[in-house]
Amino acid sequence: MTLRLGITNDADFAPLFFPLEAGWAGLPAGTTAQTDEPAKLEKALLAGQLDIAPVNPILYATHSASLSLLPYPVRAFDLSADSIFLISTKRPDQLEQARVAISPSSQTGEALLKIIASKYYGLSPKAFSVPTEAAALEALQGDADSCVISGEAAMRAAGWAKSKGYFVEDLTKAWWIMTGLPLPTYLMAVRKEWTRTEPEAHNLTRSLMLSFRRALQHSQEQRPTLLTRTADRTGLPTDALEDHYRLQRYELNESHLRGLLEFYRRSAALGLVPLIEDLDFFPALAPLAAAPAQPPRRSQPEAPRPAPAPARARKPNPESLPEQPDRSETEAAPASEPAQNKRPGSRRAAVRAEAQAKGLRLIKGGKDRSGATEDGEDS
Repeated sequence: MTLRLGITNDADFAPLFFPLEAGWAGLPAGTTAQTDEPAKLEKALLAGQLDIAPVNPILYATHSASLSLLPYPVRAFDLSADSIFLISTKRPDQLEQARVAISPSSQTGEALLKIIASKYYGLSPKAFSVPTEAAALEALQGDADSCVISGEAAMRAAGWAKSKGYFVEDLTKAWWIMTGLPLPTYLMAVRKEWTRTEPEAHNLTRSLMLSFRRALQHSQEQRPTLLTRTADRTGLPTDALEDHYRLQRYELNESHLRGLLEFYRRSAALGLVPLIEDLDFFPALAPLAAAPAQPPRRSQPEAPRPAPAPARARKPNPESLPEQPDRSETEAAPASEPAQNKRPGSRRAAVRAEAQAKGLRLIKGGKDRSGATEDGEDS
């Protein structure tokens, strides 16, 4: 019973893999882990040196005959990955020709650029591969006017490029704007040959998925330690890492699946990959969760705002109000009212008498009534 697992210490994957390296979460018995760069893990998987490893969507599509996918985890975002960037010395619509350097881990980014470029920039990019992410950035000073880089290197380079006045485009965000769908940027692939030859393949993969769930749970519980360790190693700010990890999703939902299949459909139309109409999962895929409403995109639902306190009625100023006729003078008392409950006189009449005794003028209905008798006749 053996399982050879590929993991990476790339900052983009830290919430998933760092807890395994740190011993916060254990791996199933019989599992050995190999740590390397994402592109090198993909090559080792295809060479049969690993049984399970993270792969980009383009690599899975081109090798779907020999690879299946684990239902969990995927690495996805509801809006944008913030780690696959097009960096250009000029705005793409200002380029006469677009020679684009592609870093080793940017196959998905290259496909995104070719899908988006003609629609938004009116370009047909001429891409060429370079051996490292650093070489892709260096190419901007020579053979290329643009480059596509991904992962931790892209997270570091975006700020540097903006400071130099370069054009920086998040290609996954451009994809979302164009299609309204998110795009999983990494999938967990398993070799089909291993699933056929390993008797405990089902049990091992299910145990591994539980280990990944425990790892992500520990990442949430010990987030300050995770951020500090990753920031110390990469030099990236902890607040930028926190924002990046908060947007990551690892459960495959309906929206992610639609986005992935749409990406394959458009890539196949350009001749970039074979047409992928369905995905092969091992073990079989359980019913998917419904896609979240978009936007807003939050890890926690927004608390309802408290209802505003009712406005307090302003107390009227008695002096500013016109004097109203007394009900006892204008309305007859109900016939059923007992005689003993009737008031013998009117308070208004008493006030009028007191005003006349003091020589005061009484204003009623906006007219001077000081010269009127109590019965309303002129004196």
